[in-house]
Amino acid sequence: MAIQSLASDRVGKQCLWYYKGMNEIEAVSTHQPSVTYHGAARMVTGTMHLVHAAGKRILLDCGSISGGSRDQDPFDLPFPFDPAEIDAVVLTHCHQDHCGRLASLVMQGFDGPIYTTQPSRDILEVLLFDTARIREQELMMRGRKHHGGPRPKVRFGTAEAHHTLDLVEVTPLGKPVVIDGDIELTLLEAGHILGSAMVHLAWQELGRTWRLTFTGDLGRSGFPFQHPHVALPPADLLLCESTYGGEAHDTAEMMAQNMARAIRRAASEGGKILIPAFSLGRTHIILHYLRKWMNQGVIPNLPIHVDSPLGRKLHKVFLRYPGEFSEKYRDDLEVDWLEGRDDATDVSFREGARIIVASGGMLEGGRILHHLRFHIDDPRATLLLVSYQAPGTLGEQILEKGDSVRFNGRRWNKWIDVVQVRGFSGHADHKDLLAAIEPLAGNVRQIRLVHGEPDRAEALAKALVARGFNDVRLPEMHETTQLS
Repeated sequence: MAIQSLASDRVGKQCLWYYKGMNEIEAVSTHQPSVTYHGAARMVTGTMHLVHAAGKRILLDCGSISGGSRDQDPFDLPFPFDPAEIDAVVLTHCHQDHCGRLASLVMQGFDGPIYTTQPSRDILEVLLFDTARIREQELMMRGRKHHGGPRPKVRFGTAEAHHTLDLVEVTPLGKPVVIDGDIELTLLEAGHILGSAMVHLAWQELGRTWRLTFTGDLGRSGFPFQHPHVALPPADLLLCESTYGGEAHDTAEMMAQNMARAIRRAASEGGKILIPAFSLGRTHIILHYLRKWMNQGVIPNLPIHVDSPLGRKLHKVFLRYPGEFSEKYRDDLEVDWLEGRDDATDVSFREGARIIVASGGMLEGGRILHHLRFHIDDPRATLLLVSYQAPGTLGEQILEKGDSVRFNGRRWNKWIDVVQVRGFSGHADHKDLLAAIEPLAGNVRQIRLVHGEPDRAEALAKALVARGFNDVRLPEMHETTQLS
């Protein structure tokens, strides 16, 4: 989709022209507030929404897309706008699909404030410096193999991590702050992960007050860990996630039963239980409930090993905020945090049933692949998938029927028992989303459903239209919505 700015005598004012199709263009007045969707449009990952309001350009999140090409350095990928022209970024939370390109934005010219909560700022610090460490180590290894020609340079390192973190403006929940003297920003509890927030913007333009609400990722109900999200504020435009539109999460009781059944089966045969989990949030909620259900006698009392160096660093951040959880997050989880690859290999081959929680929620990378290749062809073992598996990921492929799967450059016999346990998600399901939006009847003009696959977003859209919400749509990638 090509975008350019020019003046037109036919409309008599400055316009943005954008292509809607191969042969159709549309003019959008730059004086009319608008939002352009540069990610998470008819897909789940890559959240990046550009708000034009009161002469400012505000970017809501700056996420990466899962399943992209691994051949291209993400720091070299261009943005569909000039990062130097962005006035501010509002970061809802620190999952990679919401913050993964933030450092790249800074490296390509952005130098404005990044508004987010204190816990998100602390999490972002861990993520930035972990990425910097890994990339500096990679460049060091390349340097050792250097044979003539220019020595490779660090594209992102400690200095860039410091610069990005220096731009963060900590913003308390529920307390309005003013962006550039024109736009009032309020962050609100979203209940998704530690530090997560909804965004509410209000500003004066064209002789009236405009309001925009962005849910970010909303937390689910009926599974206490985070505090629940607060009520969605009224808005002219509501940007709402739709990850689980049309879907219902299992109850906590059903989840415990499904986990118990799978773990007991593997334990009775002496097999390993592998649980791939995202290092931020999912690892910690899994550990919390594994230990809780073991203490209650719901699941067998087995050794728990965690192979996630980043997860361990984030565990220390979680412990700083005991008041942020509806159920106490403790340091006495009685788990074995594995230090290195040798420890991981030793645990994988150690006799007896044991639970191994490892980084790599969608099996696209992380420590889980190290363990999976040892047990993928062991019928005694169980692979417990506790996260959403995006289209095109190894996680989605391994859920498909068939007795083999390809990863790590070869095809493997898939004899491990694959079990998906639904409900650990930090996302609201269909019922939760309707319950959150329905109170806005008469207090929202437009709804745009983002962060959802088309079938799920369409299911939610149909339900909202049936409840009297008239302007509900699924935007295309790079489409622009004018506020009305």
